[in-house]
Amino acid sequence: MIYANYSATTPFLSQAVREEIQAYLGGIQINAGRNFDGLEAGTIALRARKAAANLLGVDNPLRIIFSGGATASLNMAIHGLVRPKDHVLATSIEHNAAARPLYALSKSGVIDLEWLQCRPDGSLEPQIVLKAIKKNTRLLVMSHASNVLGTILPVTECFRIAHERGIITVLDMAQTIGVMPWKMDNSCDVIAFTGHKGLGALAGTGGLALGERACKEMRPWLSGGTGSVSDSLDMPDFLPDRFEPGTQNTLGILSLAASTEEILKTGVEDIREKTQAYTARFMAGLKSIKKITPYGTLNPDLSAAVVSIVVRGYDAADVSQTLFDKYGIITRNGLHCSPLAHKTAGTFPGGTVRFSFGRGTTDAQIDTMLEALSGL
Repeated sequence: MIYANYSATTPFLSQAVREEIQAYLGGIQINAGRNFDGLEAGTIALRARKAAANLLGVDNPLRIIFSGGATASLNMAIHGLVRPKDHVLATSIEHNAAARPLYALSKSGVIDLEWLQCRPDGSLEPQIVLKAIKKNTRLLVMSHASNVLGTILPVTECFRIAHERGIITVLDMAQTIGVMPWKMDNSCDVIAFTGHKGLGALAGTGGLALGERACKEMRPWLSGGTGSVSDSLDMPDFLPDRFEPGTQNTLGILSLAASTEEILKTGVEDIREKTQAYTARFMAGLKSIKKITPYGTLNPDLSAAVVSIVVRGYDAADVSQTLFDKYGIITRNGLHCSPLAHKTAGTFPGGTVRFSFGRGTTDAQIDTMLEALSGL
């Protein structure tokens, strides 16, 4: 079996992560903030916060907020930061994790939503952000890289433009955390991330990294017990409790701590170099297969390890099924929860067959994928 769907999820846990999970499962489950030091979930959570803060360049680990994943994180950020009648900007390649909550707020009349039109390859001219800004523009939401086209957006330049005009910036790093070097700076107010993709942790994990302004202006989207300030019906005003009500997924957070620490030891730069090489090899091989149309920039320097294709004369679902049945190759077909990106690329409604690579990919696997596509 050849796995080529890393942009959906990493299919395996490393040995180090598995060992930590097994050790935890043989012990005691204790909630955070309610028990003895060294046994409580808060000790595990703090370890994970420190690892994530180190990876993302966040100076205070308490600004790492845990959630069920990037979707929950984006909803927390969007609902917590927008105010009635705000003008909000987002790109035309956003995943539904951001696009749907934004659209729902727009449809109900809470916000004025404007999509920033990307080029068909997914790229975006930063000046488009400048031209779209209004007096009441409050929020700019951007994916770091498209989960359909792989295209890396110029978030640094776009966020600088937005920040100079007082606009809050939210970055969706679902496709890039753990596999592409990027540090939070003063122009980025919120990072939303997931644990089950590039970080190699359990599904149902993820969180937010908050900048100084977001800490002050973001309101809790969820409320409930925190084990702190229990005499008040208001949520605590300090981090991380303000945004983490309820019992947390301690097992998942442990996997996140262990996997992130492992990535820090390996080096994100090394991971990026290897996956970029696989992407380049695959893109180069596609050039000789005439029946295939690839999408995106087709430049591995400007792309995450994601390549979407259309095989002329074939339905995307049929291609994906054939690759699995005949060659044991696992891909993803359809719209990939991002109809906006497919409309931008011109592949809506049929969608594409998506190949994505990760730390378990090999050159031999890439060559087998190309050989299989040649034989279709």
